[in-house]
Amino acid sequence: MEAPTLALELRRGRAGFVQRLADEWLWSDLALGDEATRAPRPALPPLGARVRGPWRRVLASSGEVGGRELRIGVERNAHGDRRLAFEDGERYWIGCAGDRIRRLAGGGARPAPERLVERALGAPLALALALRGVHLLHASAVAGPRGALALVGESGAGKSTLAAAAEASSGSGLERLADDILPVRLGGEPRALPSYPQLKLAEGRRRPPGNRSPVLPLAALIEIEHGAGHAAPGLVRLPPAAAVAALVRATVAARLFDDELLAGHFEAAAATVAVLPVYRLRFPSGPAGLGEALAVLAAAAGLPVVSARDSTREPWPDS
Repeated sequence: MEAPTLALELRRGRAGFVQRLADEWLWSDLALGDEATRAPRPALPPLGARVRGPWRRVLASSGEVGGRELRIGVERNAHGDRRLAFEDGERYWIGCAGDRIRRLAGGGARPAPERLVERALGAPLALALALRGVHLLHASAVAGPRGALALVGESGAGKSTLAAAAEASSGSGLERLADDILPVRLGGEPRALPSYPQLKLAEGRRRPPGNRSPVLPLAALIEIEHGAGHAAPGLVRLPPAAAVAALVRATVAARLFDDELLAGHFEAAAATVAVLPVYRLRFPSGPAGLGEALAVLAAAAGLPVVSARDSTREPWPDS
């Protein structure tokens, strides 16, 4: 195991845990997922005035936090550090290099460890990883010979249903990578980094398979939607502007990016869609539609078609 490259201080304990997170090694004083193994606290320099500020407000937005909508403010100091201030009183400091996160304070009673983990895995880690060139997609994901397929879409679009069906179907040949969050590295060679706690999965199912590489080619991003009126499923490739919009729409906490992070994200998204196919997949609700959608995904991932109908509307490129 390599030395930690990212530290997360939630309760400032003397001991903690190390685990893979995207393509980093993270130390935290709380275990974030099933992969975490016990480890002593690394030597971390005192922060001093960098935590105290002064701070300058750069934006305010809102987002879903723990199942409810909360206002979130982002501040920045002279070092380039960021501070997230939630309307319920919780505040997080994030170093300018994205290598250290510290929970500064909470609103009211001290939250349970599970709530601290859930909060940290959202906006604080999304902002820190973005500073390191890694973005979190609100996506389920499956993988085949060509690499990872990121499945994005509105809540209820069927992302988790498709990923679960792929895992349950012995004939699909697809491997389930992620249920809710997929870290990616964008640019001219987009990569999926599937090591990230999947809190929606049951305990004991969050650990990635031991033979999986921590870095996979990102083969496609697929915006999905199911409904009773949809015809047989097929992939429709989005033009570049719509593809960039789909990628930005799927990025966790993008509304909290200041001008510097936002400019870098748009630049990376534009470079990505120049080489990464971005598709829309609509499929009819129900078991039959789900099976046909799985056949489309299997073909997209480089696997033999698993049903008699090959409903892709354009050939999948060999490269």
